[in-house]
Order: sequence, then C-alpha cells, then structure tokens
Amino acid sequence: MKRLLIVLSFISCLLSLNEAQAQVVSTPMKAGRTAEGVVYFLPKTAIRFNLLIEKKTYTPGEYAKYAEKYLGMTGIEQEQQVNYSVANYNISQIGVRDTSKCYSVELKGKSETADIKLSEDGVLLAINDEPAKIKLPNPFMPAAKPPVVDPHQFQNEEVRAAGSMAKKAEMTVAQILELQEHRQQLITGEADDMPQDENQLRYMIEQIDKQREALTSLFTGTTVRDTIEQIITICPEKEVQREVIFRLSKKLGIVDKDDLSGLPYYLTIEDLHRTNSEKYGTAENKKDGGFYVNVPGRIRLTLHREQQQLGSFDVYAGQFGFVELRSGALFKRYVTHMTLNPATGSVDKIHADMNSK
Repeated sequence: MKRLLIVLSFISCLLSLNEAQAQVVSTPMKAGRTAEGVVYFLPKTAIRFNLLIEKKTYTPGEYAKYAEKYLGMTGIEQEQQVNYSVANYNISQIGVRDTSKCYSVELKGKSETADIKLSEDGVLLAINDEPAKIKLPNPFMPAAKPPVVDPHQFQNEEVRAAGSMAKKAEMTVAQILELQEHRQQLITGEADDMPQDENQLRYMIEQIDKQREALTSLFTGTTVRDTIEQIITICPEKEVQREVIFRLSKKLGIVDKDDLSGLPYYLTIEDLHRTNSEKYGTAENKKDGGFYVNVPGRIRLTLHREQQQLGSFDVYAGQFGFVELRSGALFKRYVTHMTLNPATGSVDKIHADMNSK
C-alpha cells in the first residue's frame, strides 16, 4: 500500500506539471534542487482555531447540607461538579503543501545561481531573499493561581472542639455573624478597636472579609478554574454549510466530532469569489524559467454553536484562487528578489536588481 501511494503521488505531480506548462527537466520524488533547476510546491491555506477551554471544578463545602438551615441558602450543590466551556478563541493561518501544485523550473541566466528557499516539505518561500515569518498567536500562558486558603485556620477553639458536624456548622455561622457585626462597627466608627488611620482601617476590613469568605465557603463550597489552550486545524477545500469541526462535552472537554456527548460547534465556509488580482495571459516565450505563485481567493468563515453565531471572518486562501506565472524573462535577465506569503502562497514582495543585467 505504501509503494502504491508513492507511485500515485508521483503521477499526480507529473500531471500537475503538464497542466501548468512548467518545463520539466528532471522530476525527483521530492522537492528541491535538480541538475537543471528546482522542483517546488505551492501551499494551500489551513485555518487554526486557538481555543481557550476553561475547566471549572466545584467542590462542595463540608457543611453544605446545613447551608439552608443556618444561612438560608438554597440550591447549594452537594456533589462535586466539573464543567468545561469555551472561554475565548481566535484564528490564524498556516500554509501546508498542496500536492496538486507541483512545479519544476529550469534555471537559466541570472536565475542559474538563484538562492531558492523552500520549506521542509518543499513549499516555495522565497527567491534571493529571506522567507517571510508566519505570524501566529503567542502561546497561552495561564495566570498564576491565588494561594489556597484553608478556612479551618479561622475557626476558633470552641468550633474545633465541637463533637458533631452539625454543631461545628452552627458555631461557624455564629463566627461569621460576629465578623459581619465587627465589620459594620468599623465602618460606622463604633468598634472598640478603631484604628488610627484609613490604611489601617482598610487592612482590618480586608482581613475580616477574607476570614468571612473562607468560613462561608465551608457551606457554599469552592470553585477552581483552570484554562488550557487547544488548537484545532482545518484545511477548507470547498464551500460547506454548518459542518461540525469539534464538540465540547461539559464533563470531558473537547471530544471527537462523532461523540454525541459533546455540544457541536459548526463552521460554514463561503467562497466570496474575489481575489486581489485578475487572470492574464503569459506569452509562451516568457513561461520558460518563470515561477508559479498563488493568487488566493477570499472566503468567509462563520462559527456557530447551536443556533448562535459566534463570529465571522474573511480570509484569503490559496486553494480558492488561481495560479499565475511570474515571467521567466524577469528572473533570467535580472537578479530578482521575491518573497511569498507562507500561508497563502501569494507574492508578498518582488523586485529586480536592474543593475545586475
């Protein structure tokens, strides 16, 4: 099977060369320099979805079942719960080798010593110039977590010595109420331990709030949030309507597209049938020694969750446009510098050194 795939890939490359009217002198099994010139590929554009997935873990407090009785709180969960959600996302583009766009060029004249830059998988990046760098989002760096506060450290000796869980809960509520009263007295200026300045007052109130929140968490429980980045890459080939690109399970996070336990996220791809250039003819005598490049087409990506539209983006993709030839006369007569967009295969910049004639 492996040998068959290699043969088919080789045949596909030859057919592409013939259709593009590129001059084939020698076609090796992989891109790179040959005795006569160079074999290269153009890219197609892949879309990367950088997803920030938040995992929210709720742990019930040890006095959770007394929350309604002593604090009047209803609906307090008694079991641990895990919930995943998409906190944020963005998209970026990368180029991948398009095996249907394999070309060979014979290097002559000034182009004979040209510095041809190819990617590791043989995609043309630059000629007599440095390749453009792909712009990708910086990797997600989670913020440092606040230190975990142990609420038991704020319980007084009487609470710790209580014999039953119900009694501990009742006495903890009494502590919480005492803290609330002390806080109110500080605010109204009626406390016996009133501080001398505002900074000291602010500090005392902050410490009371810290203790009160910690003790209350013994009833309400605690929620810990962890955020991770996951990347999903797709390579659009045609228009699609609401195609599932991933599923998100509230309990498991990202799951397979076929796993019905997850809520589906859909992508619609629309071909806008627009490019940044028009096709034009090239004289036969100028095809010799020329380089083919992409003229990408514009597409619209729309992301949905159920019936809600989450976002819409217009981008250029090499596989939705067409291929054009940069005249061979330009490269044979002058030292020509050309840089391609690594994501779309279009020309980012090109200029010829006219003094090199």
